[in-house]
Amino acid sequence: MNAFSLFKKKRDQCSLDDELESSSKSPKNDIFISYSFEDIGKTFISHLRSALIRNSFTISDHTMLPVGQNMHLELLKAIEESEMYVVVFSPDYASSVRSLDELVDIMDSFNKFDEKKVVPVFYKVGPSDVRSQKGPFMEPFQAHQTNTNLDPLRVQEWRQALKDVSQLSGLTLQNGDEAEFVLKVVEELEKMQRPQEFHVTDHPVGIASRAEELISTLRLDQKDRVLVVAVFGISGIGKTTIVKEVFNRSAPSFDLSCFLADIHHICKVPNWKVKLPKAFISCLTHENRFSIMSNHNEGVSKIRRLVSRRKVLLVLDDVDHFQQLESLDICPKWFYEGSRIILTTRDKRSLGNIQCIPYHTMLLNRRESLNLFTRLMFVGDSHVNPKFIKEVVSRAGGIPLVLKVWSSHFKQYEREQWPSIMETLKGIPHGDVQKQLQLSYDSLTPRLKKLFLDISCFFNVDSETVDKDLVVKVLEDEDSRFFPNNEIQYLVDKSLVEIEQGGFFKMHHAIREMGLEIVRQENEDEPGQRTRLWDQTDVMRVLTECSGTEAVESISVAFFKDMHDVTLNAFGKMSNLRLIFVWIHRYDSLSFHDETAHLLFKKLKYMHWFHFPFKSLDNFDMCNVVVLTLTKSRLETLWEGIKNNITVQVNWTNVKVGAEQTKCYKNFKMIQI
Repeated sequence: MNAFSLFKKKRDQCSLDDELESSSKSPKNDIFISYSFEDIGKTFISHLRSALIRNSFTISDHTMLPVGQNMHLELLKAIEESEMYVVVFSPDYASSVRSLDELVDIMDSFNKFDEKKVVPVFYKVGPSDVRSQKGPFMEPFQAHQTNTNLDPLRVQEWRQALKDVSQLSGLTLQNGDEAEFVLKVVEELEKMQRPQEFHVTDHPVGIASRAEELISTLRLDQKDRVLVVAVFGISGIGKTTIVKEVFNRSAPSFDLSCFLADIHHICKVPNWKVKLPKAFISCLTHENRFSIMSNHNEGVSKIRRLVSRRKVLLVLDDVDHFQQLESLDICPKWFYEGSRIILTTRDKRSLGNIQCIPYHTMLLNRRESLNLFTRLMFVGDSHVNPKFIKEVVSRAGGIPLVLKVWSSHFKQYEREQWPSIMETLKGIPHGDVQKQLQLSYDSLTPRLKKLFLDISCFFNVDSETVDKDLVVKVLEDEDSRFFPNNEIQYLVDKSLVEIEQGGFFKMHHAIREMGLEIVRQENEDEPGQRTRLWDQTDVMRVLTECSGTEAVESISVAFFKDMHDVTLNAFGKMSNLRLIFVWIHRYDSLSFHDETAHLLFKKLKYMHWFHFPFKSLDNFDMCNVVVLTLTKSRLETLWEGIKNNITVQVNWTNVKVGAEQTKCYKNFKMIQI
């Protein structure tokens, strides 16, 4: 083995030994400069170094290595501890054996670490001179080729390194203002510098594993494709936090990177279709000189030019409408190959027609929730109440935001008060949690808001499992062109509702409590003036005081106490009731004093009454009822007469159906008795 081969083997081994250590650390220096000292070290390089230092870059080169050490090992260390490499090719560069060896080391490091960047600077030479070793490079290489003291393989490595580096995008100065050219080099390096890392979170519980999953979804190894990944999940689940971690890890592998946060808030201002592209361009270029941009088309043209030339990592955080993506002209075909676009959203429909790979953010599991809440509340505290922690974790339902807000809230009070505070939070969500979770609700149309509140306050009651088909059957209204099947899917796309296997509704209880709180705030003092009633205490108050009003549209309650003070007229005042669910624990729990009273429920669509206490339905005028379920009722007859087109499922043999038609309940789709 010749001397050069031994040298190369030792160099490669040194690089391999340091790889794991150096890859896990941040670069020690921003820039390593490679140049021929004898040629331009005291002129152009001196000016360039001064300009870089003035712009807060940390730099290194072969003249700054420590004295008395193994110079080559120190050189390798300096190269691998630098983020970017500036290789300045001058007319006499190829005459320097040291510079050529240095270039080979730089290209080895560049090829080994994806986050490294090389900027070739052609100072009074052309890229073709470097690539083909012509012009001022021809004579030195002829001399190297005939030098018997040089291994031909070593010369070949130089040629290959020169060919590879000359194919990278660089800067050229043949003639012109040298001072202006130095500023241009510095400006380019500022754009390429490693993006400033985001502070992710003080307590990154569960972040690392989810970040790894998302990075895997990005398929960074597919460098010839442009991919869009959409990160879905409810508010407060940690979408942005996870994406920040992914951005910190992945951005160094891209030529340009941009994290555009809070798209939703940016687009609240007038003229946002100009402001949003302007913010995007400033993020990509790290400058604000586009503040004079006057129209949307000007911004789109600039964005296309920027993203088509370099590999870009783009994060658009909190997208809530497809027009936001249209205003930025987010179309994969405009992006340079290898680019990646990450979108975070609560609404699948905000993506429009963009083809994307979905990533569904997972809630914290029980172990992760316990870990996070313990860190937030009890660092260094040995007096931990396991029962209290378990209750909090159970109620938080794996949403990091809830755990963080609650921990901060609890810390404001003495420990003895925590149980009572927890009881309050069960009925009234903390304002910060409510505000965040309500963002999705606020963006709904009035029809969708009504449907969401029906599901959260009525069809998602804890005591009953309700399937989607039943809700569609009950709420469908051809006259007003309301078809809940489509609307329910919209709520699913907004991450407000889930449909379990078998078609049953599933709603995270934090989302449900957000809906309950919206209704509670309709009138905090008088529940009878709210649109929906579900709390047993509130319902008992409304019925015993006869304080219900026309505002009430649904009642959902289970009575476990005697209700002898309730009269039928208490229901009569709520003439706009659409939905009724009453569970009475026995027949005689409810005693009406005026069974002859007549109730006109023209808008009633659904009634489920367990242990229905009446012997007939003649007290109820329900011309629009769709579903009637009277389980274990006291009915002896449905009504006087028969109803056309009605399928009656009779489970009790003592129920009698009249022989003469007196009413026509044409909307009935199901009756269970």
